[in-house]
Amino acid sequence: MGLTEQLLHPDPRQREQAARWVSGAVWDPGAEVELAGVLVEAACAEEDPGALEAQLGALVTVEAGISDLGLQRLGVLWPAPPVLERLLARAGRLQVCAPVTPGGAATLAVVRCLRGVPRTGAPLRTPGGAWVVLERIELYGRAVDRLDAGSTARVLLSGAGARGLEEWDRLEADPRARECVRRMLDPDPRVRALAADEAAGEAAGRPGAWDADAGRRLCAALARAAVRESDPQALERELHALMRLGHFLTPPVLALLRGMEGATLPPSLRACLDDLLGERPPGEPIRG
Repeated sequence: MGLTEQLLHPDPRQREQAARWVSGAVWDPGAEVELAGVLVEAACAEEDPGALEAQLGALVTVEAGISDLGLQRLGVLWPAPPVLERLLARAGRLQVCAPVTPGGAATLAVVRCLRGVPRTGAPLRTPGGAWVVLERIELYGRAVDRLDAGSTARVLLSGAGARGLEEWDRLEADPRARECVRRMLDPDPRVRALAADEAAGEAAGRPGAWDADAGRRLCAALARAAVRESDPQALERELHALMRLGHFLTPPVLALLRGMEGATLPPSLRACLDDLLGERPPGEPIRG
């Protein structure tokens, strides 16, 4: 029986076990798309709490493969467990659909939610790269704490980018990790190296720069790039970034990196790989 069949097995314990197996590996982008589709289907029909918990955890592992339709289907699960709330918030995308009204320290706008489920307090990036905070959401005259995909609402935005917004502008929930992951798949090694530098730079000296979900996702993408890397300079930067993100390393990422142990590497990179794979207490950062 294949993995996709196990994810939809009639026995909830089989479904749970299969979902945990998905969480225990690092997947290629094509496999992420396939697995995400099956996991969305399974989670939306799941009645067993243990299996649902495992499925949502697995969805975080293959988050890049979730389609907009899949996000919309997940958005109707209620009550949403915290892991799902965070996943949907990370995917948030709003579009301004009427002229904005600046006023004092905040700006009033009418927006439509294109993807995900943004929540009050969420930081959003403007097209110009500035940041705004979603201070308030008003739906049909009533304050709510979230905005579902397809809904239109009046919102109050604060922050440096709020006053410069125009009709049709799009606001994205923090897209930096998502963009880093995408660039790590680029055919140009210089682009991959720059993406690794960005991942490392966000973490260097700033332990809270990436949250746990983003950090684990970046480590998976960096490891996936490193084990296939043919460019020495890009490989050096990828391994360096993994050192910087050491407190986010997970057993699946370390298992993937162990596949490099037999590779012919320059002494400096061999030492870096040995440090990454070395024994240390769980959660202890690697000193790069």
